[in-house]
Amino acid sequence: MEATELREQLCAAIRRRSLVMFEYGDLIRVVEPHRFGINSAGHEMLSGWLRAGYSRSDPAGGWRNYLLSDVSAVQVLDAPFAGTRPGYVAHDPRMREVYCELEPTEAAMPTEGPFIVREPTTAAADAVADAPTDRAGETSPSPRPPEAARTRDGEVDPPAAAT
Repeated sequence: MEATELREQLCAAIRRRSLVMFEYGDLIRVVEPHRFGINSAGHEMLSGWLRAGYSRSDPAGGWRNYLLSDVSAVQVLDAPFAGTRPGYVAHDPRMREVYCELEPTEAAMPTEGPFIVREPTTAAADAVADAPTDRAGETSPSPRPPEAARTRDGEVDPPAAAT
């Protein structure tokens, strides 16, 4: 792959917030690319968050820098990531020239699954759904334990003292 084409692919991945997969040091890496440019030593470098499970020395992943001269078999994946990771700093002084970079995001969103999506419900609907039913399928009232009693203001009453 030509260097210009590789630069375009990496910058497109950063703009789209797409994961990239490549070979580096005889290992396959899956990275959330954050910044790409020329480091202070004059080498093209990709800075990104290594996804968990793609490192022998640090299975949890984390921040890594990759010299482009040592990267091969680059693939931009269709899998997105949420945005900047904790510790991301705009305008890294180790990069003397930046081709492209992520804009910092306000809040980090989880990017590891599983994701559970649940429709919002009201407390009353939850109470009815959780209430015991009789043989005819009708909801029957159940006594609340003392530790769950509530006042009219919604405050929790302390449990009654044992006598």
